[in-house]
Amino acid sequence: MEPWDEEIFQEEVVVDFLDELSDLEEDDIVQAVDDALVTTVKDPHVTADDLLVGQAAATITAIWSGAPYSAGDVVEEYPFIRSLTDQATDAMQQLAFTILEQVDTDSDLDSFLEALTGAEVLSDSTGDDA
Repeated sequence: MEPWDEEIFQEEVVVDFLDELSDLEEDDIVQAVDDALVTTVKDPHVTADDLLVGQAAATITAIWSGAPYSAGDVVEEYPFIRSLTDQATDAMQQLAFTILEQVDTDSDLDSFLEALTGAEVLSDSTGDDA
């Protein structure tokens, strides 16, 4: 069984997305990842390619939130995957969790989901009652 990050990062449309991100400034990278997450979750007409990009964005968000990664070659080629840790907002983490929990794969997603839930992704379910 191939590690999830290696599986998703080898998809052709994802490689194109990573190439596009590598040409951006750090703030723009974070915004582009956020945009991909939002599109994947909120667009009722999301394409198969958009879904793959969203899954990659969710994986990047999980890595930024502390998930371990196996795709060392990819991270070396696209250092922002590792260097922008702690850049994921709570909203990004929630969207990423929603995307990754719906992925149909034989790969193990637990460490990615745990990184997102460990970042208190589900904090909104506790309510704001004081």
